[in-house]
Amino acid sequence: MENLQEVPKVFKFYTGFTEEQFSCLLEFLGDGMSNLTYWGSSSASNSNNEDLGGSKPGPSRKLTAEDELLLVLTRLRVGMLEQDLAVRFELAQSHVSRIITTWVNAMFHRFKEVDIWPMREQALANLPEKVREFCPTLRFIIDATEIYIEQPKNPEAQQLTFLTYKNHNTLKSLIGISGDGAINFVSTLEGGSISDRDLTVKSGILGKDWAKGDVLMADRGFEIQDDLAPLGVKLNIPPFLKGKGQFQEDELVETRRIAKFRIHVERAIERIKNYHILDYVPITLCSSGIIDQMFFVCAMLTKFLPPLVSDDKEISDMTS
Repeated sequence: MENLQEVPKVFKFYTGFTEEQFSCLLEFLGDGMSNLTYWGSSSASNSNNEDLGGSKPGPSRKLTAEDELLLVLTRLRVGMLEQDLAVRFELAQSHVSRIITTWVNAMFHRFKEVDIWPMREQALANLPEKVREFCPTLRFIIDATEIYIEQPKNPEAQQLTFLTYKNHNTLKSLIGISGDGAINFVSTLEGGSISDRDLTVKSGILGKDWAKGDVLMADRGFEIQDDLAPLGVKLNIPPFLKGKGQFQEDELVETRRIAKFRIHVERAIERIKNYHILDYVPITLCSSGIIDQMFFVCAMLTKFLPPLVSDDKEISDMTS
């Protein structure tokens, strides 16, 4: 894969990035990525292995930092098996596994150093003009998403992760975007059986710096009005029929408008799920705890892509 960067479309297929975006990511991660101590090394420091350190001496570096990042992004983006990567990069599979674990852990902690929750003034100032006209105090749009996992052997874990309406074991996360489409909140993964309301409360998003008059937009399943009331935050969700035969005209208009806003959080989630490591997660990644880091890293990698809400026509379509 050494000539990958010479073919832009192929490079983007494997990494999700243009060469320029790849370079921006590498620069953001910093020079320290060239001096990582591999997971499993006796000298692994708290700086990049504080969660997943080991006690065995690790191997020496065989790839440049750029090539190691390429390997890791290929694993995340395409979901390529470690055996396949070992052949392509001419490495032992055990070494590929160490590289991936080390980089995911280091990237996770590097991203966690950045407070992605925007200050209120910043969030409202960044609202596109058309959005501001419709909802001038829109702080966040939230939605939950699930990823399929291998069925756990433990009966309790099976029950916690089983999502009835999908008839599958899953993990669930709460994703929040600002009005400009940027992902600025990602919760830890919870068992798929958790309700949207309980997920929201447990995620910690209600403990952020909300102000009286702020608006939080969500789908009907997020019955969190009582939780938001003490904060002075308005919940903007599509109206319920509540026994009525049909919606009134104004309710239909409101439903359509909310749906057009919410499509952007769905698009943000789609960007995360374009990392095909999340298509079906083996139980080994769940039990080791690294899937939480992988999910967060995949979400943060989308912040190196162009904005979701970027042109006047798209914004006009949201509010018409």
